[in-house]
Amino acid sequence: MVAERITVGVYALDRVILPKPAAAKGWAARLAETLPVLMEGATPVGISLTEGPDGLVLAEDTPPSMEHRAGSAVAVEPVAGRPGLFLVRVGGKAAGLSSARPWVPGSGPVLHGAALTDALAAYVAGTRIDTPDGPRPVETLVAGEVVTTLGNGSRPLRWVGRRRVEVVELLAHPGLRPVAFGPGALGNARELVVSPQQRVLIDDWRAAVYFGEDRVLVAAQALVDDQAARVVLPGGGVDYVMLLCDRHEVLLAEGTLSESFHPGEAGLAALLPDDRARLAAVCPEPELLRRRAGFPIVRHAEARALRLHP
Repeated sequence: MVAERITVGVYALDRVILPKPAAAKGWAARLAETLPVLMEGATPVGISLTEGPDGLVLAEDTPPSMEHRAGSAVAVEPVAGRPGLFLVRVGGKAAGLSSARPWVPGSGPVLHGAALTDALAAYVAGTRIDTPDGPRPVETLVAGEVVTTLGNGSRPLRWVGRRRVEVVELLAHPGLRPVAFGPGALGNARELVVSPQQRVLIDDWRAAVYFGEDRVLVAAQALVDDQAARVVLPGGGVDYVMLLCDRHEVLLAEGTLSESFHPGEAGLAALLPDDRARLAAVCPEPELLRRRAGFPIVRHAEARALRLHP
């Protein structure tokens, strides 16, 4: 994995109030049982993280209020039933809380309307999608605009969904960290960055040799080889964008053939309520789940044979 040096705001546990006595033991269980409130005047402590041999570690000593040394192992864990709230452990011990949304002292955290799942399939903002008028950054596209497809000409978008994933969420959900394909890895002239579950179309000899098909769809995460395709951890978080057409289509993203939005139930569950409601108004969920893929989909374990480098 490629990671920048990352700074995360953490509230020390002695700045957190649990309004109701909790019967459970341990911070993780107690937080799931009762919603915490920040003390008046509480401010986050910025802790600096980097990638160590076995995962994330402190890049430098924390401020005196937390008293942890550089090199200590760090883990960020979602709090059960509290989307957007995270327990931070340093050296294996609970050390603080972090929130994906600004947290006002004297109140509880601002929670998401839907928990994140690793099933989110999307493009990273900045990815250029082919249209009849030339490539467009994916985040500028809106429903009704036309994109170029493989085999079906120019087709209108029916729905465009978005999900912001903050860096603390990427720390807690490794399966959501983007995959970056270097220039030329999949016919792309520029780097292509997508979510791990976003599928790309393989249409070379490997599809025929390994699967007996001319073309197959495979999730980006199955192609990670730490050379042509790497997992990255952006220090500023990531904006994911999803594109839905009238049917399952293959689009061109930075010149790479990749699919339009084709979720399963877990992928739908990762959408925020407003986006999910807009999607349901355009295409009822049962109908969407019944859609057939335009090409055979190769499962993750089988797709390892397709990695871009041996």
